[in-house]
Amino acid sequence: MSSKAFSKGLVEIINSSKNIDRVENEILIVFDALLKHKEAIDVFRNFGIPTEKKIDAMTKLLGKRVDSLTLDLVSSTISQGYGDNLLEISSYVSNFLAEKRGASVAEVVSAIDLDDKIQNDIRKVLKKKFGRNVELKIQIDKEVLGGLSISVGERTFDGLVSSSLSEVKSVLGGK
Repeated sequence: MSSKAFSKGLVEIINSSKNIDRVENEILIVFDALLKHKEAIDVFRNFGIPTEKKIDAMTKLLGKRVDSLTLDLVSSTISQGYGDNLLEISSYVSNFLAEKRGASVAEVVSAIDLDDKIQNDIRKVLKKKFGRNVELKIQIDKEVLGGLSISVGERTFDGLVSSSLSEVKSVLGGK
């Protein structure tokens, strides 16, 4: 089964839940937390570690902190062998959930935290550009010198300082 089809299945299960809002929020938080920890992803990708041990570790880690359905969905993702595709699955799930609400997801990369005013300004500009509400998924990247990169679907608006410097370097012949 493709990552996209698996993700769609996760969203359908979430939509049938009594605690839709809670599970939607939790699954994305858990996926994002796992993606930020390379060691955790390496464990889930390691076929030498039995699936039962991986699921047991997630159960001990998440325990009563999340809805039982959230834990079941994370366990299913692990047991079905989608650890290698977690970034893709997280993106698909986020997009499917946003579509359900009539919105798009904009992935924003910045060097610094963006305050509410800046986030609202970004939403307004993107809504005007795309004609629909936009939910922001913000990634803080300390490697970024400045500026923003915003991706909505297949479109990317790259305003990163590093990209501009690369263009200048290219124009100058790599000097």
